[in-house]
Amino acid sequence: MTNGPVGPGDRESIDEEVRFHLEERAAELMALGLSAEEARRRAESAFGDVERVREELRDIRVERRRLERRRARRGGWLRDVRIAGRRLRRSPGYALVAVLTLALGIGATVAMFTVLNAVVLRALPYPDSDRLVRVWPAQNYNISLARTLGDALPSLSSSVGMSQWGLTLTGEGEAVVVEAAAVDAGYFETFGVRPLLGRPFLAEETEPARAGVVLLGHAFWRSRFGGDPSVVGRRIRLSGYDHETREVIGVMPAGHDGPFQSADAWIPLQLPAGRTFGTDSTWYVNWMVARLAPGATVRSADAELVAAAARLKTEYPGLLDDEIVQQATVVGLRDSISGDVRGLLWTLLAAVGLVLLIACGNLSNILLARASERRHELAVQAALGATRWQMVRQQLIESGLIALLGGAAGIGLSWLLVRAVGVAESSGLPRITDLTPDVRVLGFALGVTLLALAIFGILPALRATAGVGDSTLASARGGSRGRSTHRLNRALVTGELALATVLVTAAGLVLSGFAVLRSVDPGIDVDDVLVVQLLPPADEYTGERASTYYEGMIEQLAALPGVTAVGGNHLLPFTVNNWSFPYLADGHDPPAGAPLPSANIRIVTPAYFDAVDQPVLAGRVFTWADRPGSERVMVINRAMAEALWPGEDPLGRQIRVFGSIAHRVVGLVGDVRQHALDRDPRPEMYVPQPQWSNGAQLALMIEGPGALGLAAEARRVVRSIDANVPIVRLGPLAEVLDRSVAQRRFVMLVLVAFGLLALLLGGIGVYGVMSHLIGARMPDVGIRMAFGADARDVLGESLRTALAPAIAGVALGLLLAVASARLLRGLLYGVPPIHLPAYLAAALVLLAVALLAGLIPARRAARADPLEVLRGV
Repeated sequence: MTNGPVGPGDRESIDEEVRFHLEERAAELMALGLSAEEARRRAESAFGDVERVREELRDIRVERRRLERRRARRGGWLRDVRIAGRRLRRSPGYALVAVLTLALGIGATVAMFTVLNAVVLRALPYPDSDRLVRVWPAQNYNISLARTLGDALPSLSSSVGMSQWGLTLTGEGEAVVVEAAAVDAGYFETFGVRPLLGRPFLAEETEPARAGVVLLGHAFWRSRFGGDPSVVGRRIRLSGYDHETREVIGVMPAGHDGPFQSADAWIPLQLPAGRTFGTDSTWYVNWMVARLAPGATVRSADAELVAAAARLKTEYPGLLDDEIVQQATVVGLRDSISGDVRGLLWTLLAAVGLVLLIACGNLSNILLARASERRHELAVQAALGATRWQMVRQQLIESGLIALLGGAAGIGLSWLLVRAVGVAESSGLPRITDLTPDVRVLGFALGVTLLALAIFGILPALRATAGVGDSTLASARGGSRGRSTHRLNRALVTGELALATVLVTAAGLVLSGFAVLRSVDPGIDVDDVLVVQLLPPADEYTGERASTYYEGMIEQLAALPGVTAVGGNHLLPFTVNNWSFPYLADGHDPPAGAPLPSANIRIVTPAYFDAVDQPVLAGRVFTWADRPGSERVMVINRAMAEALWPGEDPLGRQIRVFGSIAHRVVGLVGDVRQHALDRDPRPEMYVPQPQWSNGAQLALMIEGPGALGLAAEARRVVRSIDANVPIVRLGPLAEVLDRSVAQRRFVMLVLVAFGLLALLLGGIGVYGVMSHLIGARMPDVGIRMAFGADARDVLGESLRTALAPAIAGVALGLLLAVASARLLRGLLYGVPPIHLPAYLAAALVLLAVALLAGLIPARRAARADPLEVLRGV
C-alpha cells in the first residue's frame, strides 16, 4: 500500500529501475558461464517478489516527496519569520509602540486574572478540598450546637466547630500574642491533616480539666522555638482561654493554616460533660466546617440541615428564631470564603478585558496603516507569483512576532503590577497571600495572547491582501479601497473610544462613591490618636488587678508630652470584632416565645470618650469611682435610646444585661460606625472596665497633637510596667479606619487605573489614525494651500475629521455605560448608578483627550509648506 498517488512517469521510472537491477545481476551470472535464460531466472529468484519490490520503491518515492514538501514548507515558514524579523528591525519605533501597546493590555489582564485565580479559582490547600463545606454560614454556634449538627447530618463524614483566640506567650523571650485556632477533635479528619511531630487532640481533651494542650503552627515553631523537636512534651506559659500553661503535644505540617484566619497554634474547644444546646453558653464558635461523606452532595447536606434546624427550633424554643432557621444552608467552603468578592473580581476582569480590546483596536489601526504603505510591495510579490495565502501568512507571522514579544512583556508586567500595587497587603481580599503564577495563569496568558493575535492580526492581513493579485484592479480601485480603509480606521477608533468611555465612566462612578464614603462621619475622631492594644496574661490580670494595671498605665501615658487624653476600649473600632449581649430594658416585657433582643456592648475606661472625641449628648461618662461594689452603670448610644424610648429621656432608666445584671443608664453618647463606614450604627451599651472582670484586653487610645510620634515612648511605658504584657497593635487609629475600607479602595484604584490606561490607549489610537489619515491627504492639502487655502481652514477640517469618530464613540460609550450600570450597583456608596456628573465628566475627558490627540497631527498639516508637500508627491 503506497502513501500517496504515483503518476505514470513514476511507474515507468520504477519499472526501469527494476529492469536495470535484474539485467545487471543477470550479466554478472552470465559472466560465470550461465546461459542467458538461466541467468535471468536466477536473477529474478534472487531479487524476490518483483511486485513487492515495485511497491516498496513506490513507497520510498512517496515518502521522499512528502519529506521534500515538508522541508519546503518549513523553509517557507522560516523564511517568512526571518523576513518579518527584518521588517520589525527596520522599523524599531513601530515595533516598540506595537509591543508596548499589547504588553499594557495583556499585562493588566493577566494581573487581574492572577488575583482572581488566587482568590476564587485556586483550590484550597487541603486534601480533596472540593469535599469541604461550611455549615450555616450566617450562624454563630455554641459548641453543643456544632456537635449536634455534625451528628445529625448523615451527609457529613466529619465536622468541626472553630473559633479564634488571642493567647499570651511568656517565658520564651519577649512576650507575644499567639493567634490560636480553637477547634474540636474532628478538625484533623475534616481537613485531612496530621501533625508533623507529635499527635492530634483526643476527644476527651475537650474536657476543661484536660484541655491544657496545644499544637504549634510550623512557622511559629520555627520562628519562636528554632524548630527544636524537643519542644514536644514541654509545658509552656501560654495564657488564655481558662489555662495558664499548656503542654505542647505536636507541631503542624508546613503550609497548613486555618481557612478563615491565620493561626500560630491550635487548641481544643473545651466544654464540660453533660451540656446541651439549651444549657451551653459557649456562643463563641464562629465557623462550622465539615467534610461530605462518600456519595453525598452539597444539596443533600443542605436539605438535611434545613430539616435539622426546624427540629432544633421546636425542641429549643427561643434559642433559634425563624430568621436564623431560614438562613440554614450548606455551601462549598471555597465558595463561602470567596463568595462576597467572586462577582466583584469577575466584573474587574471583564473591565480589564475592555482595556485589552482597546489595545487590539490600536494595533489593528497601526497594522492597517502599515499595510496601506506596503501596497506596492505586495503588488510586486503578487506579480512574481506569490499567492494570497502566502502574503496573508507573511502578515500573520509579523503580527505573531508582535504578539509573542507583547505577550512575554505582558506576563512580566503583570508580575510587576501585582507586586507594585501591594495587592496582598492593601486589597482586603480573602486568600490573597499567594499570588505566584501557576499553570492556570500561564495558560490564561497564552490564551489571551492568541486571542489578541486573532483580534488584531487577521483583519489587517486579509484587508491588506484583498485584490492585490490584479494590478489593474489595484490601480483602478486604489482610491475607493483607500477610502474604505479610512472608514475602517475611523470605525475602529469609534469602538475604542466607546469602550474607553465605559471604563472612564465606571471609574468616575466608583471614585465618586468612595469619596462619599470617606466623607461619612465615623462618629469618633481618628486624627492624632495612637492605638496601643494590649493583651495581658489572663491568668494574672483579672478583676481588681486588671483595673489597677490599666489605671496606672493610663496615668503614665497621659503624662507624656503632648497627650491630652487616654482611654481604652476592649474592642478596637472599625474591625469585625464584636460582642453582642441580650438585654431587657425598663418598660419592655420579655418577648413571648422568642429570645431577648441583643445590642453591642463595649467595655471602656474613663476618659475613653474624651480620647476619641465621641460626643456626650446627655448625662455623664465613667470615672474610676465606678468600681466593683458601686452601682453598676451604663452609657448607651443614640440609636439604642431611640429604639427603646423614642422621644423620652433615657437617663436613670435600667437595662438588665442577660436579663438579670441590672445597670442604670447615666449617659447618652453619639453613634459610632464601629465596623465599617458603610454600615449603619447599631444600638450599643458601654460599661466601665472596672465593673467587668473579663475586660483584661484593651486597646488604649492616646490622643493629642503629638500622639502619633509617641510610639517608642508608649512601648517603653508598657515594658516598664510589665514586660510580660505583649503589644498586639501599635499605630495610628486612622490606619485602622483605612483598613476597614480597603476592599472598596482596591476596587476604586483598579478601576481608576483601567480608566487611565483606556484614556492613554484611546488617545494613542486617535493620534495614530489622524496621523495616517492626514498623511494620506497631504497631497490634497498641499494643492488646496497652493491655491490659497488658509491654515486655519486646514486645521479646522483636520480637527473635524478627528472629532467625528470621537463624538460617535463617546455617545455610543455613554449608552453602553448606562446599559451596564447595574453591574456597578454593589460597588457604589451614596451614588446612584446613573450619576449625571460622572457621565458628563467622562464624556468631557474623552473628548478633550481626542481633541488633544488630533490637534498634534492637525497642526503639523496646517503648518506644512505647500511646495514641499507637492514636491514629495
